[in-house]
Amino acid sequence: MSRNVLAIRIWLILMVIAMSLMGTSALAQSGTVVRVDPSTASAQVNDNVNLSIKVDNVANLTAIELHLSFNPGVLEVLQVTNGGFVVADFTAQSIFDNTAGTIDYAIAQMNRPAAQGSGTLLNISFRAKANGNSTVALRPTQAVPSGLLLSDQNGMAISASWVGGNVNVGNVVATNTPTP
Repeated sequence: MSRNVLAIRIWLILMVIAMSLMGTSALAQSGTVVRVDPSTASAQVNDNVNLSIKVDNVANLTAIELHLSFNPGVLEVLQVTNGGFVVADFTAQSIFDNTAGTIDYAIAQMNRPAAQGSGTLLNISFRAKANGNSTVALRPTQAVPSGLLLSDQNGMAISASWVGGNVNVGNVVATNTPTP
């Protein structure tokens, strides 16, 4: 492993540890929201369901870490891709586990201006595999107890609220259609 990649990994690990110990910075901005889009989706078994994780009203964003959960009895992840709002110059994690129903995603951009405003952090492509309901929610981890970590270029946490999503498979309410 090159020294540059090793240095970046060490920096990210130290940043995560420091932010976990500090909690949310007193200087962190307010009003930032990370959300599942669309917030509610419906599908039939074997349909693909595409959800995005978006951020609204953020300033100076350079790194993100998300730990998500979903119902693996209802959905399975086909693909997780970067949304482009934060460029994935360094990917610490981009994995999913369809048995456990988890997605772990952590990236940072380097030597670029920080992201400002609103945009897509990542895209998730699911396959609806059985009738039922699945939330897409944050999942706490030891390193990131809230399941969500946004960071500025100085390694300071950016305070953000979370709005989860829901996917309903198969339980679509029938509508009455007139018969000729």
